[in-house]
Amino acid sequence: MVVGNVTVSAPQSLAVQMQSSDNRMRLAALAAVGAPAQYMDHGHVAFPHSVRLDFLALSDSNERDAILTAELDQHLVSAIFMPENGQWRRIATVLYPTSFSNSAKTPDTFLRTSRSLLQPLGFTAIFHTTTHGSNGDFTDTEVHLRILNGRATITTNFVSSERTCDPKHQSPCDLTRRWLQPDGAGHEDRFLLVTATGHENTYGANDPIADAETFEDSRLRVFTCQPFAFSETTLHFEPAGDPSPCLVQDTSYSQPRPQPRSQLRSQPRPQPNGQTHGQALH
Repeated sequence: MVVGNVTVSAPQSLAVQMQSSDNRMRLAALAAVGAPAQYMDHGHVAFPHSVRLDFLALSDSNERDAILTAELDQHLVSAIFMPENGQWRRIATVLYPTSFSNSAKTPDTFLRTSRSLLQPLGFTAIFHTTTHGSNGDFTDTEVHLRILNGRATITTNFVSSERTCDPKHQSPCDLTRRWLQPDGAGHEDRFLLVTATGHENTYGANDPIADAETFEDSRLRVFTCQPFAFSETTLHFEPAGDPSPCLVQDTSYSQPRPQPRSQLRSQPRPQPNGQTHGQALH
């Protein structure tokens, strides 16, 4: 993330200018969002492959902030804007190097928005970066961003998904998923970082749908929870305890006991249309 403090045109105007046929207009718009210098060659100013504009409350003010994301040849660029005294300021730019030919990484897979865990009326911008290795390995890192005290602030970051494979083992791939959530016990200032782990066996790793996220999620078996709290000093979610097995609510129920024959004989008989003697559907 590149921090800045630049007064710019309205994000709506920048989104239009970035797609203009006028080189000078595109150049000014790319500079305003903080695009890398390689895309601002005066002889050939880059055209974005796609542009996405989000308006949402990233800060605790009553005004909506903005995120303008452009998909360039070798980068995804997300500029964070904040309104101030009738003007717009770019306060940060998030850059992610990835080729346009990488179909797995688009503006929607790079950036998603979620309700803020700290303020239910606000939002959090969540960015995902992915690193691929050999043997089908990958690591996905999740970064949460909000605007606090007028600054773009990373409130937490962690490895959200990971697959580590060794084809020599009987269960060749170890799977990990992580997410941050409220603790569910009524503590507004307490949160849980949940870590779920599992394995893929040889058959599963070779399955045609083995790369599907839902397929991998079905292999998760062990769930660990670590308490976290938000620090007003560091403006970051900090550990508030050691990891331990998650408490899972028992949803099992007792089967109804067999009724005496006398009670069974007194029950109304079901009819073909779903009605029973002495009952009517309303």
